Amino acid sequence: MIERNPVDTMQDKEALAKAVQVWLQSSITIADIRHWAVEAGEPINEYRMPSSMFVCSYGGPAEVRLNDSLYSVERFGLFHGGKGTRLSIRPTGESCDCYALYYKAEEPPFYKTELRRLLGIVNPFRELYGFAPRNPIFFVEQLRKMHERWSGPAPLQRFFGKAAFYRLVYEIYEELEQGDVHVLQPDIVALVKHYIDGHYHESVSLQSMAEMFHVSAGHLSRLFKKQERFSPQEYLIRKRVEAARTHLLSTDATLREIAWSCGFSDEFNLIKMFKSHYKMTPGDCRKISSIRLRDADMGYGAEFPYSDRGLAKLDHSSRKGEYSMYGTNRSKTLVAAAALSLMLMLSACSSAPSASPSPSSSAAGASSASSSPESAPPSQAAATQQAAAKEFEHAAGKTVVPAEPQRIVADWYYGELLALGVRPVGYPEYLLSEYPYVGAEGTEGFAESTEQIIEMEPDLIISTWDDSYKEYSKIAPSVLLKLNNGLIDKMRVLGELVNRQEEAEKWISSFEEKLAKAQQRLADEAPADTTVTILSIFQKDVKVYGYRNMGGDVLYNLLQVKPPEKVREMFEDKDAWNYAVSFEELPEIAGTHIILTAYDAEGTGRETLEQLEQSQIWQGLDAVKNNRVHKIAYYDLFFDDPIAVEHQIEMLTNKILGEPAAQ
Repeated sequence: MIERNPVDTMQDKEALAKAVQVWLQSSITIADIRHWAVEAGEPINEYRMPSSMFVCSYGGPAEVRLNDSLYSVERFGLFHGGKGTRLSIRPTGESCDCYALYYKAEEPPFYKTELRRLLGIVNPFRELYGFAPRNPIFFVEQLRKMHERWSGPAPLQRFFGKAAFYRLVYEIYEELEQGDVHVLQPDIVALVKHYIDGHYHESVSLQSMAEMFHVSAGHLSRLFKKQERFSPQEYLIRKRVEAARTHLLSTDATLREIAWSCGFSDEFNLIKMFKSHYKMTPGDCRKISSIRLRDADMGYGAEFPYSDRGLAKLDHSSRKGEYSMYGTNRSKTLVAAAALSLMLMLSACSSAPSASPSPSSSAAGASSASSSPESAPPSQAAATQQAAAKEFEHAAGKTVVPAEPQRIVADWYYGELLALGVRPVGYPEYLLSEYPYVGAEGTEGFAESTEQIIEMEPDLIISTWDDSYKEYSKIAPSVLLKLNNGLIDKMRVLGELVNRQEEAEKWISSFEEKLAKAQQRLADEAPADTTVTILSIFQKDVKVYGYRNMGGDVLYNLLQVKPPEKVREMFEDKDAWNYAVSFEELPEIAGTHIILTAYDAEGTGRETLEQLEQSQIWQGLDAVKNNRVHKIAYYDLFFDDPIAVEHQIEMLTNKILGEPAAQ
């Protein structure tokens, strides 16, 4: 609800005067007066007004919709619509009461030329509007008396109704003329929620909804967060996860089928979001439901786990948005713009606010203002501005970036930036939530959509994916980095980008010293025939890793530990990151030590691990018999940034040498 400015312009007074003339010269007939007690469980939906109507809502908060305009009523609201207007009333509490006053304005005869002329300018009988009256008790009492007497049979009772009707209209005009009323603006947040409720299974973006409702994306996001305490993206994900849970419990559809039907890009996306909201995987949810149904006659019941504030529900455990583990789906379709207009009866005072500037443009404006103050001479301002920016060459070309960026968003290189003493303001949620080495305080997770990044107002965006870079470059200065020449090269490139060259060189020096010590320890203490195999259970597969990731780069390239000969042959001079292997191949590829990790997103990893450990082949391996199988958490090996690599060097060295990890 937004307070209306006083009606003090001549144009407004003229509009009011013309509307009054229309009322004075028109023939009005009261058709009916009704009282509605509306319950939360039985709202009024899409009631088409058979005539012009006044509707007074009171006795509880409610959402009132006139056609496509949705209004929020806190206590009292007075609304008007013309014949054919679609009316919906939904209490946002337990219930609310409404009076509905039906009336008809007769078509003026041909000889009333002045009335016909005025109706061509303003027609108060067709206008859609709503406001919170300054004197609500008068309107409620007046309508109550009209309703009581309207039911009486005597003509005098009906005459009272008509006299009271004009008194009602007079009071409306008086409040509008004085300007001391609260005009009910369409509730954009409620409109967005209703839109998402009906379109969550489609590609929905903040920008398209903002365009639909004629506001900026940033303004819409701020309104939503202020009113609902979470973002539109979070609400969208909540609807998708709720729908997915319904399908899980009521159908035998596969995870992929459910993911697609609910708007997720793939099943991994669904698994991650479901787990973050419900604290269990979709598979566990389905199993619990099966147990509940199977044992219902025994009184068995399974509930969702409790959080620290009670039963874990979406309200308690919502996270930052939707994401995909293996990439992003950037396809977007613009939703057709829908007209959303508010026309105040008898007044031409309301005007559409100008769109607020986008965050990126605001940030750019602030940067410009700080780098070229008005008081500085033009040459000095230009020099200052030039010193505050630099041209940086990257995989997609050259970009002018801030010399010392303050608000960095990155979709990779999180640990690199932290090691340089720079904390990004934004990083992908699916990575941030799993990063095991440093807390996330000060960094906000974002999902697939770019809208959350817009809200962060970055002055530099760092990407490692081509499709992401194309989207990010529309928001703020962006660079595309494909740094595949090792950790030291990454640190130097990023140090140059964020103006932390000195910090980069200090880290490199310290790292080389730590690495040399670890190499020497292994050379002195590990047996000469030591070999290490990296195995990972990924759902139903057993995978062996080579020189590139999951600890392979650290073990084989940095620590110079040898892989078994068969593993070396599998990966040498090849670009492969891993290969799936059968149980029967394990004796050939197993080293004297085995690093074992499992990605257990949906329970199948646990089953495969159990089958592996119970097999005779596994139990016959030298590493197993001599207790040299080292189980390591998946995400302890997943990341390859400086912080992760330093941790992995120490951890893997201690594992091979049989020493406990440092606390």
